[in-house]
Amino acid sequence: MFTYNSRNDMTASTAAFWQIPWLKPLNDVEAWNRVLQLANRTWSLTEVRARVLSVVRECADAVSLHLKPNGRFKGFVPGQYLSLTLPCNGVLKSRSFSLSKAPARDGSLRLTIRIKHDGSVSKAAAELKAGDVVTIGQAMGEFTLPEPERGVLLLSAGSGITPMMAMLQDWAGRGKRPDVVLVHSCRHASDWIFREELQTLVHRWPELRVHSRFSARDGRLHTDDLAALVPDYAERDTLLCGPEGFMADIAGHYRAHGLSARLKQEHFQAFKTEIRPDAPEYRVFGADGQAAFTARNGQNLLEAAERQGLNPAHGCRRGICMTCTCRKLGGTVHNQLTDTLSGDGDEWIQLCVSTPVSDLHLEMTP
Repeated sequence: MFTYNSRNDMTASTAAFWQIPWLKPLNDVEAWNRVLQLANRTWSLTEVRARVLSVVRECADAVSLHLKPNGRFKGFVPGQYLSLTLPCNGVLKSRSFSLSKAPARDGSLRLTIRIKHDGSVSKAAAELKAGDVVTIGQAMGEFTLPEPERGVLLLSAGSGITPMMAMLQDWAGRGKRPDVVLVHSCRHASDWIFREELQTLVHRWPELRVHSRFSARDGRLHTDDLAALVPDYAERDTLLCGPEGFMADIAGHYRAHGLSARLKQEHFQAFKTEIRPDAPEYRVFGADGQAAFTARNGQNLLEAAERQGLNPAHGCRRGICMTCTCRKLGGTVHNQLTDTLSGDGDEWIQLCVSTPVSDLHLEMTP
């Protein structure tokens, strides 16, 4: 008979018990995940995995993935996005995409993805088939307006329509619908994602006003056009999403007229700044003291590491999701998002928005 003198004795004994060699696999979460996925590929103790229900071609260069996530998914607010992780040439890569339909009773999701000629993840997504299983992240982002208090103006271009569509569906299902105007730009009519879906929505919601502009025919949307289309735009809460140049023009106009407080933006592209030709290059060392890669001032550390064959953990590439957070043991970085300098000691940084100002020592998660 065993006698334990204290709870600490019991804890120590229990810990030792689980270290018995033949029991160690029972304490291996990844091993359990592999066992679970033999029964059902969406089952996981740690990951949000989703089965592909269908893949719908929205236009020549955009597809929608209809997904059914496992029980680890915590839900979302219309306007948010999540990361999609897929194998690309033998390497797992993650990119973020907006959820493009309102929350559904059956828990299904829709991600709508613009296929880029140089986008390995978007190309891999377009090749998925019903029944495939993918890994996704939890929903993230602050580009939301769940309870509009005044009129709303949605300004979108290209795939910037995707988060807007989720919001419109959500508002359309309410008893009291907000006063909404959507102004959408794309190159040609054939490039208009969700065109038929929007037309159906307008039939159900006559107060919804939708204006379209085709830049190949009409030229790019300018702020003068905005005033003509929506005379009361300055009195509305405005949500803006699209290519960076389009967004910069609109945001600059709002800023110049003291309307920035009414404007909320969603940036699809990774955070980038111009790297000067004479920018100094710094060495980045791993925790073991060995040189891992080099990065120039102005170049974010995530991009620099990837260009040199490394694959650090990452997600949104915009300084929001925190997936690329790593420990800086020494050296100084500039945060491109907050425009601030770090200290030169031990602290946590985000690789996707940090550019080196000195040699660095990092602990990175592969």
